[in-house]
Amino acid sequence: MSSDSGHSNSETLVGGLVMKWIIYALILALFVSNALVPAFAKGIDVPGDSNGDKIVSAEELKAAEKLSQDGKITKEQLDEIKNIHENYPKTITDSANNTVTVYTPIKRVVIAYWIGSAITLQALKAEDSVVGVTDSIKNEPILFPKLSNLPSVGKMPQSLDFEKILELKPDTIITGGNGSSYDEIQKKIQSLDPNIVVLRFDYCRPASYPDEVNKTGYILNRKQEAKELIDFIDDRLSQIKEKVSNIPRDKRIKVYSEVFRDYSTGGTGNYYPNDYIEMAGGINIFGDTSQGLFMADPEEIIKRNPEIILYHAGSDFYGKKGWVTDNVTALREKRDTILNRTGFDNVAAVKNGRVYTLDANLVIEAFYPVGLSYYAKWFYPELFKDLDPIAVHKEYLNKILHIDYDPSKHGAFVYHPQEDPEGR
Repeated sequence: MSSDSGHSNSETLVGGLVMKWIIYALILALFVSNALVPAFAKGIDVPGDSNGDKIVSAEELKAAEKLSQDGKITKEQLDEIKNIHENYPKTITDSANNTVTVYTPIKRVVIAYWIGSAITLQALKAEDSVVGVTDSIKNEPILFPKLSNLPSVGKMPQSLDFEKILELKPDTIITGGNGSSYDEIQKKIQSLDPNIVVLRFDYCRPASYPDEVNKTGYILNRKQEAKELIDFIDDRLSQIKEKVSNIPRDKRIKVYSEVFRDYSTGGTGNYYPNDYIEMAGGINIFGDTSQGLFMADPEEIIKRNPEIILYHAGSDFYGKKGWVTDNVTALREKRDTILNRTGFDNVAAVKNGRVYTLDANLVIEAFYPVGLSYYAKWFYPELFKDLDPIAVHKEYLNKILHIDYDPSKHGAFVYHPQEDPEGR
């Protein structure tokens, strides 16, 4: 752009040297190479922002429109500047109680978390913005046909490859909400590049998941998809909540649950199954303690005499997640070992054969509406005789995750010899 044309353009807006600088800075922000950006600007580069406040004002938008009219920027570039002017910055408070602000559309996300985050982003049709994932996501090609093909950034939570993360040039990292491991991930990322946005969400707790979905949809420009996901969850869970709400507390079934390991259970603290048991109308036999995850004393379990026992198996136990195997052998064998535990022969759940094994991912990840459907069916078969957990599972996979998979024909997710003999 010549100095004469620049001077003429500036006069049409506000006149003088001030507007000349705005136009010059706009061109610089839009066209300077990545190698030169650090020499001219610090922090986040916001297209259309000429004064460095990371916001595109009405005056800056007018300057961009004039540049577009003069052929100095493309229509696509102008559209991006308009979008930033109209919709940014966006600010949320994440599940770690961090205030997070983004000034431009999020385009390059690395997921440094478990599969709940991938489930959520895929449900929101936002997977195209993801450029890297952890091994737990990469190893699930059936669930994540696109995401599983992306580069791996290592294993959660202690073996993340931060060098690989930076190599992928993300503008955003998604990791867990609460926990020291996630605190360390955030500190490490921000020490390496303070301009990378770190979003922290749990993506598995019924009490906070709808809010997390809304915030994720807002910040990724997927508000309608977020509404559809929340509506699906609310509809499925309300059918369960409505029926169990009429069951008196002293008539509710007593449930003992284990996750991943024998006798690994929990109370009302940081132990997700407690919330799910309560939502499905059960009573956690250790719900009178505020402890999170702990190792239970077998004698105490026998004393508390649960009417139902749930064992949530992890992939380390039976080799593969439920979606990639049709073999129920491991789930069946685990159930048999529980039935034959010393002293458990007089426990009500064992005497009545109400011991269930299941893939933990159906409950402790964002799939919890599916897991809760199984819980409700097992807890109160007469009350929920019309509830079909397989149908809920199929709808979640097909309608929400947009994958062609029929859990009535494939998979090994749950096991009971009479109620779920084929794993479904």
